[in-house]
Amino acid sequence: MKPTDKVKMTINIGGEYMQIAVPFNNQDAVRDAEKAVAQLFNAWKLKWPKHSDTRILAMAAYQFAKLYQDLLALHEKAVDMASECNARMEKIISGEQLDDL
Repeated sequence: MKPTDKVKMTINIGGEYMQIAVPFNNQDAVRDAEKAVAQLFNAWKLKWPKHSDTRILAMAAYQFAKLYQDLLALHEKAVDMASECNARMEKIISGEQLDDL
């Protein structure tokens, strides 16, 4: 089996089982994601026992979406910094004078 060949997996998210097809080499990442959701879901279920599973799952979905958005913003800043560093290195390599050194 090639690393990119798809395999079927059954995952449990908030008590809902679903089958997904993922590349063979992504199985561990899928299980890690499933585990992260389960840990947060279970912790919040204990913290707020009167909330429905649906509400807890919605809260967890929001939490992961917020973290994802924060990560995208950090990534964008990192790309900008890398581009700036690359431009500076190109100037150094070409022998150009850097204005801010």
